[in-house]
Amino acid sequence: MPIYNYSTERKISIFIVTLIFFVFAKNLSAQRRYFYTNKPYGSEALFNPISLFINGGYDICQLQSVPNKIGDNNYSQMFKNVISNLADPFPRIRKYGTKKFFTTELLPMGFTKDNGFWIPNYQQHLIGCGMLYTAMREWYEEHNFPAPWLLSSATIMAQHMMNEVMETGNYVGWSVDEISDIYVFDLGGILLFSFDNVNAFFHDKLNLSDWSNQASITLPGGRVNAGQFFAIKWKLPFSEKYSLFYRYGMGALFGFSQKKDTENSVSVGLGFKTKHLVSLSSTFRERTIETGWYAGVFYDRNNSLLASVTMSGVKEYFCSIDVYPGIIKFDNFSPGLWTIIQRDGKFTLGFTTTYLIGTGFSNFK
Repeated sequence: MPIYNYSTERKISIFIVTLIFFVFAKNLSAQRRYFYTNKPYGSEALFNPISLFINGGYDICQLQSVPNKIGDNNYSQMFKNVISNLADPFPRIRKYGTKKFFTTELLPMGFTKDNGFWIPNYQQHLIGCGMLYTAMREWYEEHNFPAPWLLSSATIMAQHMMNEVMETGNYVGWSVDEISDIYVFDLGGILLFSFDNVNAFFHDKLNLSDWSNQASITLPGGRVNAGQFFAIKWKLPFSEKYSLFYRYGMGALFGFSQKKDTENSVSVGLGFKTKHLVSLSSTFRERTIETGWYAGVFYDRNNSLLASVTMSGVKEYFCSIDVYPGIIKFDNFSPGLWTIIQRDGKFTLGFTTTYLIGTGFSNFK
């Protein structure tokens, strides 16, 4: 006997609508600033709705075999496929297997590549989405937009819809991935981070920060430089200077962070970077990942990333160097610079400002 029936489906739909209205009502009250305080330097200086949309929506373009030219996608077909799965989720869950859906997508019950799909759901969609919802609301508040909670919700959900569209790629068929991402973890993240004590915990205790790439479109070909990354620094209880360091996104780095003074920190990490996706099913969009080695050094000020150097076993991202606004200065103008050097010596150079989306140049087609 299937667990779901149409009465249950209606109850779940009512619950989702009630959840959305609760989030809106909860955010009508003034709240403390946590993740966006209008810093004129570092990764926070580049944070805005457009950079959020590109970094999150095109995050998967870091993988091999995924087109990273912004025009090389059939967006209409990809969007229709995502919408068809979201519009009728319960038959897809039953076909996929209700138990399997709960144990691989929702509950932390497996850690292998073929049953640990819940890991990015909790990291990127629950915690990441929730943190960015708060940061984006604070951005709209800082820039005097009306109804910042509503605009933030719309921006975050648009970014995650684009993320699902890009992840579906050329696949046409049933999938449960966007169902768990959008309905459970993205909405759940917005709800979770609507509470001050949750924001305070992740800000004060874990120093959760958005250390995303410098979103840019490069020429020739219109390649997108994007990547959504988060950093956590948990202060060791026996030390005032050292913290455990964790940076995650398309890959993960584990290491230590050292405070140089009251504002500046240097972090180092080793781990893995995601190379590409491997299909596990011919009837569902069910994929696992293959990875390569990954290492990085990061310099931040007040948790806003100022510079980084990363190297990896992914040939397209052999060496990446980022210098965010706040280091190079021409009077009151401070640009950001970035470069990606491939293993074969080909490279891309980029330039960003706090006002417009970044641009760049590649020495290959």
